[in-house]
Amino acid sequence: METGDIKIIMEEGRAPSVEARLVNGDLWMQSWQMARFFNVFNQKIEANLRSIFRNHLLWESDCTLTYRYVDKGIEKQAVYYNMEVLIFLSYRIASFEARIFRDFVREAFREHIGRKDNPQNYRIVWIAPPCYN
Repeated sequence: METGDIKIIMEEGRAPSVEARLVNGDLWMQSWQMARFFNVFNQKIEANLRSIFRNHLLWESDCTLTYRYVDKGIEKQAVYYNMEVLIFLSYRIASFEARIFRDFVREAFREHIGRKDNPQNYRIVWIAPPCYN
């Protein structure tokens, strides 16, 4: 399964930066990968995921993917969460890495709407899917 990747680059004497590689416009991570990315314990990620889904801030079926595979004759499964979950989690976690990621998301958004080759410069139109009606 092609999931994409994201990492925070911290070099001495330079500002931290984020490097992301998306696959088909999205990024998929397991909870332990998000914990490592945000530099927190996996329990913190799991607790926040439960809260996000329980309070219907996101619908679990819309942003998760269960990948089933066979390893040494044993059927296993791994749950992956998309980039939307990563963004939500970054606003619920108070780590330095989460702050860097939030800044990255805001800057990427500003850069996107400010591009000169964007025919709708400074205008973003989003049409809600039918489930919002």
